[in-house]
Amino acid sequence: MMKTKLVLLASASLAVMLGAAAPAMAQSTALETPKPETASDQNANPATPGPSAQEGATDDGEIVVTGLRRSLESAQAVKRNSDGIVDAIVAEDIGKLPDTFASAALARVTGVQVTRGGGEAAGVQVRGLPDISTTYNGREIFTAEGRFVQIQDFPAGTVAALEVYKSGTANLIEGGIGGQINVRGRRPFDFQGFELSGSLNGVSWEQSGDLSWNGNLLVSNRWDTGIGEMGLLVNASYVGINFLDSTREQSLVIGTTNEGNAPGAAGVRFPDAQGLFYGYGDRFRPSANAAFQWRPTPELEIYVDGLFQGYRGKDENRFLFFPIFGGPDFRLSNVTVRPGTNIAQSATVTGANAPDGYYGAAQGKTDTYQVGGGATWKQGGLQLSADVAYTDSKYTFELNNIDHAFRSSPVRDVIFEVDGNDGGPSLSFRNFDVTDPANFISRGFFQENLVVTGKDIQARADAQYEFDGGFIKRIQAGIRYNDRDATRDRGSLYIFNLPAGIPLTALPVDIQSTRPGFDYNNAWPVRTFAAIPADSIRENLPAIRAFYGAPEGQPAFNPTENFNANEKSYAAYAQVKYGLDLSSNITLDGLIGLRAVKTQTTISGFVQDNSTNPATFSPITAKNDYVDYLPNASARFGIGSEVQLRLNYTQTRTRPNFFDLNPTLTVGPPVNIPPECATSPTLPQCAPNSNLRFISGGNPNLRPLTSDNYDVSLEWYFSRSGSLTGALFRRDADGFISRIEQVGVDVGYGPSRLNLPVNTGKTRFQGAEVGFTSFLDFAGIPEWARGFGIQANATYIDSKGDLNAALASAPNVAGQRVRFNGVSEWAGNIVGLYEKPFFSARLAYNYRSDFVQYYSQEPLDTGADGSLRTRGVVEKGRGQLDFSTTVTPVPNVTFAFDVVNVLGNPLRRYREFNDAGDEYARQILYLERTYSVGVRFRF
Repeated sequence: MMKTKLVLLASASLAVMLGAAAPAMAQSTALETPKPETASDQNANPATPGPSAQEGATDDGEIVVTGLRRSLESAQAVKRNSDGIVDAIVAEDIGKLPDTFASAALARVTGVQVTRGGGEAAGVQVRGLPDISTTYNGREIFTAEGRFVQIQDFPAGTVAALEVYKSGTANLIEGGIGGQINVRGRRPFDFQGFELSGSLNGVSWEQSGDLSWNGNLLVSNRWDTGIGEMGLLVNASYVGINFLDSTREQSLVIGTTNEGNAPGAAGVRFPDAQGLFYGYGDRFRPSANAAFQWRPTPELEIYVDGLFQGYRGKDENRFLFFPIFGGPDFRLSNVTVRPGTNIAQSATVTGANAPDGYYGAAQGKTDTYQVGGGATWKQGGLQLSADVAYTDSKYTFELNNIDHAFRSSPVRDVIFEVDGNDGGPSLSFRNFDVTDPANFISRGFFQENLVVTGKDIQARADAQYEFDGGFIKRIQAGIRYNDRDATRDRGSLYIFNLPAGIPLTALPVDIQSTRPGFDYNNAWPVRTFAAIPADSIRENLPAIRAFYGAPEGQPAFNPTENFNANEKSYAAYAQVKYGLDLSSNITLDGLIGLRAVKTQTTISGFVQDNSTNPATFSPITAKNDYVDYLPNASARFGIGSEVQLRLNYTQTRTRPNFFDLNPTLTVGPPVNIPPECATSPTLPQCAPNSNLRFISGGNPNLRPLTSDNYDVSLEWYFSRSGSLTGALFRRDADGFISRIEQVGVDVGYGPSRLNLPVNTGKTRFQGAEVGFTSFLDFAGIPEWARGFGIQANATYIDSKGDLNAALASAPNVAGQRVRFNGVSEWAGNIVGLYEKPFFSARLAYNYRSDFVQYYSQEPLDTGADGSLRTRGVVEKGRGQLDFSTTVTPVPNVTFAFDVVNVLGNPLRRYREFNDAGDEYARQILYLERTYSVGVRFRF
């Protein structure tokens, strides 16, 4: 008879993922195949499927049930059994990664890319597309006026699973051409009975020198009562961040020396400025969710749940700008160049314009609430369900900057590209103390005030019927209603006082030396300088405003930067699942469906007419109404018991952001025709600007972005937690939004130069994915070695798209499609892991190759024909290594140690500046390295 071993959780994050935490009991008789797990059925927000057990036989036939194996099995079952192309991270798998937020865990998923900064991962893309939709337990969720939620607002400790839908089905909520990410939360019926778990982590941030705390507490229970079974769960989480990101940078404007400013070194190219940026952040994210379930009969389940997400941030931004240009006294001496080129390597700068910069005190706050409920009824093959939810999200942001300048322009030695030390610029001063406040004067005071909100009511009803046999296996149909509101209010004010030459010490604030950044790089000698602490700015705002002559309180909202929107959508779908046996060894099944969505949008703003004095403001309201039809079709061939081949076609779409739909316009007066145009009408200043108004604003007539999606996937599942999978995909997207200028257009104010967002050309994404997961559970492997495992995946993406008209006119890109912004050609993960009941360890490496941050045209970057060139700022490829380990010395208590960003290697951004492909560094950015020690319990 086989004996059962209970293996306690060993997690490396702050969370205890209780679905995996409950002891998994292996059967004492023959092995029982676990119930297959699928992606969340989004028909009606059902109860979360429970994780299944993973059995790995030891040499003497015992079954070892481990949390990580169980989560890998559950994630694999989601992928294997789903009707679409889905990848997932389940329960303990999130906890096993050294990740604090769900967004960082998503970086391990095949085909997902993220951007890093500010102590976290953000900017989630699925197969290169940033336009995704997000759901929580199958309900649409968003942050403020945006179209999707910020995934980093989900602490890992509150998440049961992350499900990435790469291909759509008719029953999924529409909204993302890139796919959909469903965050699955915990519910009480996930557990056998009473559950209590908690955790506390201390995190040390290397560059900021600060310590933050993360904690999580979950309580859940279920009871049999006279009116059926009931369950209640409450889960709360707190995550703190105290980061310092350090950046050294250079201008994108590449100047050329002449005999006047560089005697004996004329014709040398050099960046005309350098800079230093410190981004400090003191942030925390509180989060809580609660769920109630009631099963009065075996056929009926009723549920109510709620979610709160919070964000609180106090950021302190400090910037120094060092010009390498100036008036008649500007000189470059001691100029050295890269061997065999005219590209400057180093120089001494005298007579340049005085350096300047700012001290910024920013604070933001987000509160997102969602509450919902519904019911599911099953009888035989029939299932009926309904769900209704309300969401309310608000984000506020306040920024107060004190701008400064150096009292004089000191002589400085500059290096434009440091040998070794990660490359990039370096600068040092001669006989100048940047820590002395007396060397600074005031330059100005800037204020910004932003409030954005979003609310919605969503409701859906679904029905499906499962047939016992025949070609048609299941039919589904449903309807959904959504009523969405979004608002934006922004105001700003700037007061410039540099000519007054007021000493910085005259301001009613404290002045201190900054904490030095660049803790693991010494290429930049100027690491600390006199600065005004952000807290001193916040605490003395009334006195600061009075000092600069600004009105009391925050700046008033500007009508032309505000909008009020309402959007109603009505959706209906129908979908059929079919299946048949093609032979004794080959099966075929799939889906054919259609989702129809009617959208009605009303958005209000203001028109600002600057041709009058003073300017006048007139309200404006725009409406739009359209219908989308989104088909899907798929076929899955089962080949034996281990291999399956998928073929999928879907059409998806994303509605434009409310900000782009804003009908607000700013209308300028007609531009007078210069006198010289009477005799020389071909002069640049004579056309096309003559006698035209300049009008800018949003565009309420923007159409949704659409994409036709094609997928082929081949999957081999050779064990319960072992698989080798590969996929080919293509996305033909149309309608990406870009701001362009149209000349001579009349929108009611006469011929004008119109600067508005419009739907532009097509973009193509195509590529391949491969993934492999396995433990060493093979015949002949010693029992001690079976704790070793590996997870590896790689993604290749070829992305090409059209530039907007202004950038596409450059000769070097004319008629071409270029790489899409933010998309790496290659991305991948390799994770080595070891897990035994007492000890576990995980070493995770995530890599993405270089990608274009953005495209631009820069002054002085011209070709032989004298025309400006369009080039991209490229972030070089980078890998990040994270490590975690746990020890479980006594039952139900685990100690964990994590290191995030072990290598400490920076983000490196460069831009070419000539047709020969020569480049200078734009930014070298050093992210935080963190060390975490924590303890968790479970009873």
